[in-house]
Amino acid sequence: MVASQSEEDARVVRLGGRAALASGVVFLITIAYTFGFLFARGLSTDMLNEPSQLMPWVHANTIAYVGLWWIFVVHLLLLLPVPAGLAVIAGAKRASIRAATSAGVAGAVVGMIAAMINASTAPALGNAAVSTAPALLPNVWLMSELAGSLGLHLRLLSDLLLAIWLATTALVLIGTNGWRALAVAQLAVAALTVVVVVAKPFDWLDLEPSRGFFFALVYLWIGVKLLRATT
Repeated sequence: MVASQSEEDARVVRLGGRAALASGVVFLITIAYTFGFLFARGLSTDMLNEPSQLMPWVHANTIAYVGLWWIFVVHLLLLLPVPAGLAVIAGAKRASIRAATSAGVAGAVVGMIAAMINASTAPALGNAAVSTAPALLPNVWLMSELAGSLGLHLRLLSDLLLAIWLATTALVLIGTNGWRALAVAQLAVAALTVVVVVAKPFDWLDLEPSRGFFFALVYLWIGVKLLRATT
């Protein structure tokens, strides 16, 4: 029975490691897609806060824009097995780790919902931006603001839940030989996420793009560590 449980834990760790590597790679692709491909097609950071500029661009680049959110969803879908894999290392029987694992999975699910809100509303709003009478366009901008704000706040909730997962597991792993450096990185990313969550809604400080980059690197690091733990 013990041997069987050990084998099952090893499988969970391997799955989590592979999923973390894949999630990190796809997250980096999301960032490159945004600032490379989409920006080359005319998207800019200023447009993201101006529906009157963003929606006509979305209408002209609907497939490319919706594709961004689907890539984002894929990285979160791949992330789902990772909290369970990391929990095996941190101690899956600990109440705090069980709670952190739940937070990590919930964060991924909430993030996917947020992305799908943007993906599902953007085509209709983009079409309305170029087909609605000028006098009615303020209504389109308002609906765009509402959809964008809902998606943003769900993404911030997703980020906060993921930060809770990373920080809680890090507090355990920081006392484990060979895992201290990763634990410190997880704590740093969690702290950065809290800053982003607090500042973003008020436009005090926009560190969201850099946060995404560091999240991706931590996922890759987790993947490498989990796979090495099974060898």
